[in-house]
Amino acid sequence: MAKTEKLPTGINRTPKGKYRARVYFQGRQQSIGQFDTLTDAKAGLSIAKSEIVRGVFVPMSTRKAQAKQEQQAQERSAITVDQVVEDYLKFLRTSGKARGTIYTYESRMRTHLQPKLGHRPIADITVKEIEDWFEELTKTRGRSVSRSVYLTTSAFFNYAAGNARGQSSAFEPLIDHSPCKVSGAAKHHPERRDSEPVASLEAVNFVAESVPTDTRLAILLAAWCALRMGEILALQRQDFQEGEGHFWVSITKQIQARGKGLYETEPKSEAGVRTVPVPAALNNDVIRHLRTIGDAKSALVFPRAGEKWNHPNTLRKRFNNARDLWNAEHPNDALEYFTFHSLRHTALTRIGQAGATLEELKRYAGHSSAEVVAKYQHATRDRLAMLAGQLSDQIKPK
Repeated sequence: MAKTEKLPTGINRTPKGKYRARVYFQGRQQSIGQFDTLTDAKAGLSIAKSEIVRGVFVPMSTRKAQAKQEQQAQERSAITVDQVVEDYLKFLRTSGKARGTIYTYESRMRTHLQPKLGHRPIADITVKEIEDWFEELTKTRGRSVSRSVYLTTSAFFNYAAGNARGQSSAFEPLIDHSPCKVSGAAKHHPERRDSEPVASLEAVNFVAESVPTDTRLAILLAAWCALRMGEILALQRQDFQEGEGHFWVSITKQIQARGKGLYETEPKSEAGVRTVPVPAALNNDVIRHLRTIGDAKSALVFPRAGEKWNHPNTLRKRFNNARDLWNAEHPNDALEYFTFHSLRHTALTRIGQAGATLEELKRYAGHSSAEVVAKYQHATRDRLAMLAGQLSDQIKPK
């Protein structure tokens, strides 16, 4: 029978023949490792006891945890801006951001942030670097562009710091704080103009007459009902309902073109879903146009071909051509800085001149949060219809 090896206290043999040494530290048995020889195990045990006496002993489990943390810290410190951008875009997609918003954010970062800082470890980006980057961007692209890009960049770095709205509490921050600390960078400095452009009745009629026939009603709906371009392009036959002496038009969706291809989305807010009166003076225009489209309730009011969505650029180009023609023929009454969206501003201005309250203007525009909508529930359909009637008097004076 083989003689059993007698080992010192604190050392035993493992099934694989190694010598494992352990000590008691703070009331718990702590392993200090496995050794190939008994001599090495005794030496390790002696060193550990000496460290305990001197107050410098660190358990192996603690050393492993510290080493793991250091390795993770090194790995995180090497993560580049480019890598975090990809994670941020995934976060935006899963957090419910609109497709158009995600496209805008991605475009800004791909175009302005990543070419300059994308290769850099995100943990190394300093406040000074962001200040210099912002200053250069402002010089080359202007204040309007640099501000919008800065806001997106700031949101991106807030995500990297774990401070984005809706971000999981399990997210491990990649940076201690955002380097976006540029004073005044987020402040809006609107272009100085005497006032926003408002088209005269003559100008609106001229533009409506100068675009192709199938676009005429689109101009009139923008200029007198304050509809956005995307809302107009999404309209279907069923969105028009006849009322007492005039039509109502319902806005429940919009067409977007930001990103790849056209797609349909809901309005940005609950207030964007609305039904507004069409001035009675436009009744014949509505009736004539509806005769030119499909009979189905879902038939698009402004299709490209068959039942395909029209592209915003098509409508915008037609409007721009008509506007430029007006400007060429009426240099003293030119529509300066006037875009298709300015037709909406024109409509809201006219409605305001007709006596609408602020709440009624918001109801017409569909331009507020759900909380704001609750404050103007007194803006009734009858009141809106009366305002539309006054618009009719402007369009066709008695």
